[in-house]
Amino acid sequence: MFEYTRYYNQFQGLRGNLGGLPGWARFIVGVFAIPGLILLALSIVVFVVSLLALLLLTLPVYSLLRNLTVSSVAQEDVRSVSPGAKRVEVTVLPSPSPDAGDRPV
Repeated sequence: MFEYTRYYNQFQGLRGNLGGLPGWARFIVGVFAIPGLILLALSIVVFVVSLLALLLLTLPVYSLLRNLTVSSVAQEDVRSVSPGAKRVEVTVLPSPSPDAGDRPV
């Protein structure tokens, strides 16, 4: 917790120092910050593109291997029932209304 307050105080001090600068000096600091902001945005774009490339390359292989290893009849069973699951039949009865009191359903 003390680390958090120390970093927060440092941030507030930096913010106060920047706020104390004249407008033209803040503009120059902002101009020099633009390349860093551009690099940050580009790194985010590159990360998203690499993630999409990963999905684009692996999805067809996954689909192919899934179709090769699971028969067409078993595919429906695999989607609806987990391995080792047992079938249970259930009858749902309507719940009694709040004004029904002790009357049987």
